[in-house]
Amino acid sequence: MSVTKSLSNRHRKHLIIASYDGISTHYCGVGTTLQDTLWSLQDLTNSEDIKISLAYIAVDPQSDAYNERSFKNSLSLVKKTGGSLIPLSNGTSGYSEKDMWSSFPEWEFACASLATAMNMVLKKEDDNVLMLHDTPFLLFHKFKQQIFDRKLRCFYMPRSSGMNYKFGDKRWREHRIRIEKEAFQAIQSDHTSMVLAIGKNFGRHLADEYGLSFTSKEYLLNGFYSGRYSEFLNKQFDISALRQFGINLGKESKIIFCWGRASVAKGVKELLEAWQLIFKALPDHCLVVQAPNNSGEGDYFRLLKKYEKQIPRTIVLDDYNPHIWQTFLRLKNTSVVCLPSIMDPNPHTAIEAKLFSINMNFAIVCSNVDGIKDTYSTSECLWSNPYDKKGFSRAILKAAKLSDKKKLAMREANARSSSEYDYSKTIKNFLEWINFI
Repeated sequence: MSVTKSLSNRHRKHLIIASYDGISTHYCGVGTTLQDTLWSLQDLTNSEDIKISLAYIAVDPQSDAYNERSFKNSLSLVKKTGGSLIPLSNGTSGYSEKDMWSSFPEWEFACASLATAMNMVLKKEDDNVLMLHDTPFLLFHKFKQQIFDRKLRCFYMPRSSGMNYKFGDKRWREHRIRIEKEAFQAIQSDHTSMVLAIGKNFGRHLADEYGLSFTSKEYLLNGFYSGRYSEFLNKQFDISALRQFGINLGKESKIIFCWGRASVAKGVKELLEAWQLIFKALPDHCLVVQAPNNSGEGDYFRLLKKYEKQIPRTIVLDDYNPHIWQTFLRLKNTSVVCLPSIMDPNPHTAIEAKLFSINMNFAIVCSNVDGIKDTYSTSECLWSNPYDKKGFSRAILKAAKLSDKKKLAMREANARSSSEYDYSKTIKNFLEWINFI
């Protein structure tokens, strides 16, 4: 395929990455992918001569959405490689997390802004590769034609779709699906562009619902950069560690834990409903859900908080702080980790639970209805359908009472497969495949 053909070695390699999260903000899964990408590229550029530029939705540095740590990591990488930080205008104030994703007009504004920036920063003698993260940047195909006299290969990586995320306003979703279908068709007809799938299950969805096709190489699967987690992976905590988050539980308390945005897609409502059926059978357990209200689904978050009040021993935390979930996954009192996602393409939570389970003593309960299936085998977790309330509750109950011997076998199986999700290897293999390094 011509999109993967190498250019002359005398040309400078210029990698440009566009994302609405993870460069100057960090509040969702695509931001985690970007951070893992940046750390992986820090290592790679120690041996490869690559110029890296990062394009992102302009954010007010005084706003709550701004993440100084992410911005400093981004700035460090572009300075090291001689690239550029490229703030994009999408027509919003750039103040809230909602401004970053926004909606269709803002997607077009951002993509038009990106095309203008590309005309300014790309050099025609360079080998320019543009990686575009998530659905808003699918619209870049409309403006790519106005980047004149530049060699540019584009790789689009949608992380959700209107046909996969079947909730919300019907007219908005139908409009999204039309835009996606038009974009996929245009990208497939462009010999310098390609769509990549971030998960095997999501790739099948894009094939079945949108008519795309993928070879075995046309995936950029989610993973982790282990160095980012070393602070926690070398530790274990007792229950007193939770006081820093305002949680005070008895030292003998056991915890069922789940984390993810307060979104219909994450299956948190289904988890709470399953817990409601069995909390009396587990009097020494407490359910803790870290579900930050940053998805623009306020009614859903309010429903979660309503359940919190109704169900004893239930805590719903409105806080994105990654130290919270990392602490819970290294907590001696954590008995069960639940991953109830119902519409996720290939969520980081599953991969992170796999990594953090090493040397711990919790059982993992996974949704079997979507992309989490990419991450686990039957020896590594207990499967259940979150839509089956009784079946889901039985799976949680079974996990809570699982013997230490069976939990040991589960975590050993996860430890053996965790190296498959090393994102630094994934990025390096991808850039080798497209003949960029």
